Amino acid sequence: MRPLVLIALMLASLPGVAHASSLWQVWQAARANDPAFVAASARLRAAATASPSALAVLLPHFVVAAGAGPQNQSFSGADFYGSGFEPITEMQHLNTSTWQATLTQTLFDWSQIKSFQAAGFSVQAAAATYQATLEHLVATVIGDDVAVLAARSDLTALRQAARGFGAQYHDAEARYRAGLSGVIGADEARAADQSIKAQVIEAQAKLIAARENLAAITGTAGIAAAGDLPTVLHLPAPGSVGTWLDRARSGNPTLAASRLTARDDAELVAAARGSDLPDISLQLEHTQVAQAGTAGYGFFGQNLNGPGYSAQQGNSVTVQLNWNVFSGGATRAATDRARAIRDEALANAATARLTVIRTVRTDYFAVMLDRARLKAARSAARVAARAVRAAGDGVRAGLISESDLIADRQQLLSAQLALHRAIVAAISHEVGLAEAAGSATPLLVRQISTIIIRSSGSHEHG
Repeated sequence: MRPLVLIALMLASLPGVAHASSLWQVWQAARANDPAFVAASARLRAAATASPSALAVLLPHFVVAAGAGPQNQSFSGADFYGSGFEPITEMQHLNTSTWQATLTQTLFDWSQIKSFQAAGFSVQAAAATYQATLEHLVATVIGDDVAVLAARSDLTALRQAARGFGAQYHDAEARYRAGLSGVIGADEARAADQSIKAQVIEAQAKLIAARENLAAITGTAGIAAAGDLPTVLHLPAPGSVGTWLDRARSGNPTLAASRLTARDDAELVAAARGSDLPDISLQLEHTQVAQAGTAGYGFFGQNLNGPGYSAQQGNSVTVQLNWNVFSGGATRAATDRARAIRDEALANAATARLTVIRTVRTDYFAVMLDRARLKAARSAARVAARAVRAAGDGVRAGLISESDLIADRQQLLSAQLALHRAIVAAISHEVGLAEAAGSATPLLVRQISTIIIRSSGSHEHG
């Protein structure tokens, strides 16, 4: 078996080698495996139970109770009659069965009313937090996937540069041995060749790290991002910064969650204060008691025995008022604690608002500059490529030195790497602006995935 074939088979059998996945496939894997998103989903399901639980306290309660068992009673002593105290004895051996049905309806309970309203805000806050976690996952997946594409593009550019420096070094060495040039040019070409090899190794390490980040968020070892870094990125018109700020104020889920949490905590303050108010309830009750057995009575040596059967039933309608007049300061302590939590939530909401405004303004103006940056970077890469071709011809014709060609190759590499950084920054700023405005949805993942796939197809066609 040929050595190259053996090496290929060994590489194919390594566990780190995996099939390439598009950005959309990476997103689906991350959504199913990311612990933070799974935890947010569980918190939302748990929070959804708060509102029904709080409402249940305000709805009618119907309770049925029943019991049965023997009942034995005896009495021996003196009882008072008209002529004085006389000795008597009494005994009962009964089987008693009872059942009772009670319907209770709360008419007024300020604490429970406010707790129910707070539960509604709590559910909404949990839903907003879930959406914020989803959007953050979208931004993270796009960033990690594009980072792999950028690291791979950097490695490709460095390898191309390494081949160019290697060919230049061999050409310079051949010309030196033929006596057509000096040793200085050959040494410079050799130094550049060794330097670029070290950069290639560093780029390989960065690609491995980027792939590990992608594997960590998807839970799939050795996952590879499909496609190429798009060299042509058509950025949409950003509009005005005021429009983006309005979108963020109304659509940012983190900001919405902080506002809803503050409203939830404000209602809990009112619920705590409601302990000082009375609660009123209406109670309907039906009771039935049945007894069967024997009863005995003794008086001056005369004993009388007979059946002890009896049946009782009754209905009652009661309006009950409970007022906790004094609770040892517990109500005030609970109110103070609820106020402190509310004040903290208000401060967090203000902080979130300032953070969102700062993020929108920063990413908005960065997006405004990304167009010019991308245009300049692409132009610099084209010019540098032409300069390298011209310098290569000049060196072979003896018109310029090896140093000039080395400088042009290094300039081309710098321009290519700068273009990659500009593309990554433009995507990052677009995603950051979308996340701040609350529009970093799976649709954004689909759109960028389509751009990457089309870019990869155009590269293959070219």
